[in-house]
Amino acid sequence: MLILSGHEIDQCLPMSTAIKGMKQAFAASSAGNVEIPNRTILSLGNASDLAIFMPSHIKDSSRASIKSLTFLPENEVKGLPIIQAVVLIFDSLNGSPLALLEGSRLTAIRTAAGGGASVDLLARKDSESLAMLGSGQQAKAGIEAACAVRDIKLVRLYSPTPGNAENLAEELSENNWCPEIRVVADPDKAVSEADIIWTATTSPIPTFSAASVALGTHIVGIGSFQPSMIEIDPSVLSAASVFVDQLEATWLEAGEIIDARARGLIDSNDVKELGEIVLGLHPGRMNNEEITVFKSVGIAAQDAIASSIALDTATTNGLGTTVQL
Repeated sequence: MLILSGHEIDQCLPMSTAIKGMKQAFAASSAGNVEIPNRTILSLGNASDLAIFMPSHIKDSSRASIKSLTFLPENEVKGLPIIQAVVLIFDSLNGSPLALLEGSRLTAIRTAAGGGASVDLLARKDSESLAMLGSGQQAKAGIEAACAVRDIKLVRLYSPTPGNAENLAEELSENNWCPEIRVVADPDKAVSEADIIWTATTSPIPTFSAASVALGTHIVGIGSFQPSMIEIDPSVLSAASVFVDQLEATWLEAGEIIDARARGLIDSNDVKELGEIVLGLHPGRMNNEEITVFKSVGIAAQDAIASSIALDTATTNGLGTTVQL
């Protein structure tokens, strides 16, 4: 069995490749070509501490995978990652375990790549400015993903903890692909002047006001994944074209969309899957004045595709550590 570290995941799963892979994952899901049971969630002693298990099998693939992760918000004050994860890949033909991958980096990359796929498919082609709300690893990866598919010239970065935003801006400035990053104190100011808005938080309340969203904006929400988490003001959705990763998961877990439907702001038929655009079943953005939203709670097909790409690349390049169980 091959073991891949987080550093090796970075080498094996570049963002541009991951974005292409996420389009495949969303298309497979929308085409019914993947088995994705609803994720299993266990409480680890209180309401906010969770263990989550996400199995998946792409039907035309010879591999099956399961991601196991823990989500402990209080880890931040302990200097530990909030999300820690591993992905186990099996040979679906003979049942043999093929690889164990560090899942935190894989999750950060595949989640951001999913958002990047939505930017590529839905954001205006002339989009040049990004508002990033959040300052963790998902925010970092999200900035890279947006820059991979659009010519971003300015990122306005907001965090309720300004020091974290400053640290992220300094870290990103060391990358030659990174545009100008400006740390801002007001999220609405960041959002009102952005072509693309990206939320990477687990906030229980909206991170910006609906009134601050300009016509033609594309919004990416990838941080929240429980009904109690609402990063995006649900009232935004009534004036937008709304796309999600998977409808079944959305109605179970996407707080913004669940709330918007409960309040009569949207109807179930108003929500489409991003994979429909990839498959040519939906045209996507209709005009430059349209507000588009992609809300993702993360689906196991993303882990299946991302881990498979990483495993293939590692095998080709002789990366990772092989162990006998």
